[in-house]
Amino acid sequence: MSSDPYAPTFSPAYDIPAKPIADVGLKPRPQYFGSLNYFFEHPDWPTSLIFGSLALLIPVLNSILLFGYRYEVVEMKARFPDHLYPKFEFARFSQYLSRGLMPFLVDFPIQFVINIPLQMSIWAGIGLVAAAGNSQSRLMVAVAGVGIPLIIAVDIALLLALQTALVPLMIRAGLTQDFGQTFNFKWIKDFLLKVGLQTLLFNLFLVAVGAVLIIPGYFMCCIGIIPVAFFLMGPVLAHHHGQLYRMYLAKGGEPIPLKPVQLEKVA
Repeated sequence: MSSDPYAPTFSPAYDIPAKPIADVGLKPRPQYFGSLNYFFEHPDWPTSLIFGSLALLIPVLNSILLFGYRYEVVEMKARFPDHLYPKFEFARFSQYLSRGLMPFLVDFPIQFVINIPLQMSIWAGIGLVAAAGNSQSRLMVAVAGVGIPLIIAVDIALLLALQTALVPLMIRAGLTQDFGQTFNFKWIKDFLLKVGLQTLLFNLFLVAVGAVLIIPGYFMCCIGIIPVAFFLMGPVLAHHHGQLYRMYLAKGGEPIPLKPVQLEKVA
């Protein structure tokens, strides 16, 4: 049983319906800064920050643990919108690994494939710079002056588009915990049609906040980057994905089939 008094507890006695309620406490307008405040609503947030940061120091498993915790938060807020989010604790290490494995298996190969053209474009940009530096031709300098910003702009646009398209896939992987259920492309298309723009705006907001918060992290001998990474990629992104999912449901979207859970009877 979790030691967190603010998180729901489970036993075999009481089954919770697998389909989340779409309209409880729903606010159709996005809450950007609400995602930043969300983490600090829990009175034990320093414990989550410390343990979550330590988890990021674990090689290989750190991403799986982070995915597992993130989508546990998303699911708990979908099922129990009036509860505080569950804090990060090592007692649930195995549960995080189990839940996070599916999102990791989806995310890692896609990120790897995305990285190939990005690396090629980076080397192309370096080649243009080198060619312009060694050339006496003004035309070559002009080509580099136009080509390098264009390469950067295309890379950013493609990366944002791909990361936006990846969000519904990750949400399904984290909530269904089932490989077959994850790749429902009809659902993914419907999600992007209904809340794709909002997904893109959330991603842009996260990039902007990350650029601001990473500065003090560097001033703390780079150690501060670790809690910033957990804060943004854990609870903040969980809040974003939870909002997007509920906004999607509010627009008539199809609920994701969740595994049944068991609630412990409260005396």
